[in-house]
Amino acid sequence: MPSVNFRLLLVTDRTQAGSRSLPSLIRQAVSAGLPAVQLRERDLSIQQLLPLAQEIQSITASCAVPLIVNDRVDLMMALNFEGVHLRSDSLPPLPVRQMIGSRRLIGVSTHSVEDARCANQSGADYVVFGPIFETPSKRSFGPPLGLHLLADACRRSSVPVLAIGGITCERVHDVRRAGAHGVAVIGALLSRDDIGEAVREFRQALET
Repeated sequence: MPSVNFRLLLVTDRTQAGSRSLPSLIRQAVSAGLPAVQLRERDLSIQQLLPLAQEIQSITASCAVPLIVNDRVDLMMALNFEGVHLRSDSLPPLPVRQMIGSRRLIGVSTHSVEDARCANQSGADYVVFGPIFETPSKRSFGPPLGLHLLADACRRSSVPVLAIGGITCERVHDVRRAGAHGVAVIGALLSRDDIGEAVREFRQALET
């Protein structure tokens, strides 16, 4: 099973980048020590996503930062990404593992303790659990799950759990105390004026 050696995962959403380009923000974040990127531009067609993915890969590969693509196993295989992140309604990890082999990461989005349990049993390398707190980007997944359910999911998981949804530096301590291996972050990084400073703040919070 591939090792999950990152505690901070940037999940992309170019709509939160304002007038700035997503690749430029990722370049700044990687330079500041961002350890992993999940490319999650779900509204783009494969024709639109391909050149964006190639540009971002040129940034992450030069710094040996894992690039994980949302749901597109075909794109991951074509560009030799480090992993794929499956939605809760995607293919389960087991058949994906049979397609991609043992070296690449498989992450799974989970929105309940039962989701997390199923992801564990079907071969996920890590699970992203949330939303933990209220956040506009995750309202479609229902009300916040809170720290109590996060702690329950972490206790029942044999693979790392990354908390997502309304995660700020101030909340890192709480989710880590609940048992989370780390955090997956969208707006708290992409909406910051200085994404490099934000990355450094998150890394410090995760190390204390």
